[in-house]
Amino acid sequence: MNIEPTFMKPENRFREMINLDFVFQPCVFLPSEDNEFPKGEFINPEKAKALLGNYKIDVVFYSKDFKIVDTAKDLGRYGAVVKITAQDGIEYIRYRTLFRCEETKPILVDDPLEGTILFPKYLGLDYSIWKNQSQTINTFITAAIERDKNRSHEFAILLSGLSEIDSDCQSLSQLDSAITRDRRWWLKLKQKINGSESRVSEIPVNTRTENSISFPLLIEGTENTAGMESGVIQKLDKILNTWLEESSEPFNVCVARKGILFFNQGYGKRNGEPVTPDTKHLVYSITKAISGTLFMIFVEKGLVKLDDPVSNILPQFSDKKIETPVTFRHLFTHTADMDEHFTDTWNDLEQIYGEAYPYLNIGREHRYNGTSIGIALKALEYITGMTLPDLYQKYLFGPLGCQSIESIDGSALTWSNAYDLAIIGQMLCNRGTYNKYLFFSEEKFGQMLPQKLNSILGPNTDITWGIGLTEFKEGGLDKKTIGHGSASSCTLRVDLKNELVISMTRARAGENFENNHEKFISAITSSIIN
Repeated sequence: MNIEPTFMKPENRFREMINLDFVFQPCVFLPSEDNEFPKGEFINPEKAKALLGNYKIDVVFYSKDFKIVDTAKDLGRYGAVVKITAQDGIEYIRYRTLFRCEETKPILVDDPLEGTILFPKYLGLDYSIWKNQSQTINTFITAAIERDKNRSHEFAILLSGLSEIDSDCQSLSQLDSAITRDRRWWLKLKQKINGSESRVSEIPVNTRTENSISFPLLIEGTENTAGMESGVIQKLDKILNTWLEESSEPFNVCVARKGILFFNQGYGKRNGEPVTPDTKHLVYSITKAISGTLFMIFVEKGLVKLDDPVSNILPQFSDKKIETPVTFRHLFTHTADMDEHFTDTWNDLEQIYGEAYPYLNIGREHRYNGTSIGIALKALEYITGMTLPDLYQKYLFGPLGCQSIESIDGSALTWSNAYDLAIIGQMLCNRGTYNKYLFFSEEKFGQMLPQKLNSILGPNTDITWGIGLTEFKEGGLDKKTIGHGSASSCTLRVDLKNELVISMTRARAGENFENNHEKFISAITSSIIN
């Protein structure tokens, strides 16, 4: 008699495997007599067994200088490459960061955390309460850290990154953050494991255009020079002050036309400090427009094409027995059957979805997410040997002359003021050129623009999408206006026909957002005179 296996088939378990947490307990550990590493296991081993059957775990540990080690003799960063073999022989690989402490004593339990924590006002508690209850708060935070180091690897990533920063470093840049340092370390290790180090070569920054070719730079000027009606600045200021009073949500705003920045102001206060034109906010999904722009730079360089199979670059994606190979166009148009946001800081993201790839329904439906864009940008990392934050700075933000903007992922985690968003918007308005740099040609810019997804989803689809760009038809803007939305209701609109760039950054929408946003946009478009 044949006995049916008591675990799921791979095609039925792949989605649950994506988010089945595997951790080392603890991820931040103390030195021991034998310098042993902590043990790794699924947080929910019963569920893992129901999915995988009797599974086997094998781990290879790497020191901070990328050498395979059996024991944790030294203080600092370690990396664990975990292979989980299911009962049916299918293998799953996961990457985890570990940190070994210096002394053999309980972490944090008896050590108070020093300093002042500023809790947001919307929690509704007076500052004096937080101050008077500092011991209780300290106990809560230390206990939370103790819990976290047994449930995730975030604390290990933080400590590993901090341990590698020069004590004299005064920079608060995301390029120096623990997350970026962790990403750099794992990228180098992955190159060693995959044997791709030798394939990486220096890629020059964007080419300079001919001196005779002139495109608008974002420069300050008057409303009249920008081809706007006299008095539009006062009109916008009145609308925005009213908006601030109604919503109590501060923001900053830029408006430019024909490269003339005639409006750049901040409104309101946050945590008692005025919001100025220099104030940065998290712009969330406007990040997708920025990462799409970065990707097209490498399309222009001929290093990748939108309709290339992802398997050309990422070895984790095998097209063997795949009906519809996933392309970079699928990834950027959200038609690759992927889910979630905030995943492309996962160092094993391409590995996890490479394992799921045989079971994904590529090109069947449009499902908005950030993961697929993250995988496309992992490919850029493999091509260049540089992490995404470094690519942004070298090939986009730096050449544009941006001073504020920082980004650590491809879909949500970008901090910027309205001015730097406007610079990116102006480059798009110029169709790929800015500051005498050719980021991409007008032909490649055309490939970036939103279009109906007939070629992917079939002739009856009404879905229109671009490479990080969507269309907006609001407040009198031309119907081909491009940009992207944002969970915090930040704004990026580029009206190509009217040579108009509008940007706003803020922390959240606040009351009556839609009505006030429409008034704001309409006041701009109704003031265009030539």
